[in-house]
Amino acid sequence: MTVRLGTFDAESWWRPADLAALPSVGGAGPAVGAMDELLAGFCVPGDLLITRHPLAASIQDGLGAAFGGTSFDHISLSDSDPGPAGLEAPGGPDPGPTGPDASGDSRPGPIEREILADQAVMQRIRGREITPYAVLPETWTLVEQLLPTPEIVAEVNSKTWSNELVRDLGLPGGGRTVRSVDDLVKAVTALEFRALIKDPYGVSGRALIEVATPGVLRAVERVLRKQVEAGRRVELVVQEKYSKQHDFSGHLVLDSNGDWNFLGLQLMTNRGFRHFGSSPVPPGLIDEGWYAETLAEVVPAIAETGYWGPVGVDAMLLDDGTVIPVLEINARQSLGLLALELERHATEHGLTGHLWQLELNVAPDKGISDVFVALGNILYRGGTAPGVTVLSGSRLTAPGGRIYVAIFCPAGELDRWRRRLLAAVTTADVNPRGQTK
Repeated sequence: MTVRLGTFDAESWWRPADLAALPSVGGAGPAVGAMDELLAGFCVPGDLLITRHPLAASIQDGLGAAFGGTSFDHISLSDSDPGPAGLEAPGGPDPGPTGPDASGDSRPGPIEREILADQAVMQRIRGREITPYAVLPETWTLVEQLLPTPEIVAEVNSKTWSNELVRDLGLPGGGRTVRSVDDLVKAVTALEFRALIKDPYGVSGRALIEVATPGVLRAVERVLRKQVEAGRRVELVVQEKYSKQHDFSGHLVLDSNGDWNFLGLQLMTNRGFRHFGSSPVPPGLIDEGWYAETLAEVVPAIAETGYWGPVGVDAMLLDDGTVIPVLEINARQSLGLLALELERHATEHGLTGHLWQLELNVAPDKGISDVFVALGNILYRGGTAPGVTVLSGSRLTAPGGRIYVAIFCPAGELDRWRRRLLAAVTTADVNPRGQTK
């Protein structure tokens, strides 16, 4: 049986400390630190899930009902944390973030670091197969080096690497890697301010700036020049901003011998540049077979680096029908991969599966258990009857936060079920932010 664990802001740990940062680069936010409970969506009976914080009993029960009684073992590294209101977990003090380290970094460390320091947990997982969300240096140590090295994983996940691969293969959509502020200015100007500037290790819209005016470029330039004067180096990708129909992602698993298996596509719904939801690709929108053949050109280059494991490739369908097959490569698990797993489950019951995110305003003394009560008769309880189940949100508390849900519904009824979902949660004083339907 498999041990599932991981750090969802892996990019921030892969990012070299000497890189100059775009103005938008910020912290991952508190919600990201609790996203590891989404790995429950990959669990099968007998698996062991390790999360940083307690998993709400209502979520675990809901997953059991939705997935036919699926049960998995669970360890929380802060099992003594009483959590926010509505979290059904044993009481006790929260050890909280690890606090500033010697470098002044106040982020919680990767969960793998905490596991390595916990001999009781190490005793439970020793000798078991470990499937991580992503490979960090601590992950590599934890699995006794039975994974690609963290240096290789970081390289493949860099937008610099994927952009150079696109250019080498002559695929559409190649950007320009710039390593000085002057080159950045030239690249954006050459695109006549239809440009995106990307940090090599930005993710889900973080560390990505659209530059549509000279004023924005001057602001970026000022920020970067100050950092260069302080000794940091510039490495950014400048890419044309395309007129797009849809974002989508392709998923595959690459074996250590170079063999690979294409898993499928997922349509992505983004708000701005941030991932908001994933759904099955409508029939006829993208030729899945053609796309898999296109990836056949890409995969050997990934294998040659020494990477193996799950791969998600972000791509784009333009308004004129052109497909940009590789925007960036995620050499790790991903929300798209989780959505594919949901789709697989839904298909077994004649439904379609969708991964969706909600940002909620939460009244005092309300929490995730209130969301479950509000969902009432639209909760998915397995089988062919459509419904909604909550995948994450154990730490939901006032003034608000993010949860992920799975919507299982007949084909073509996603919008109707989203409206039912939003209407339901609104009754529980957990009002959705920025939702129009």
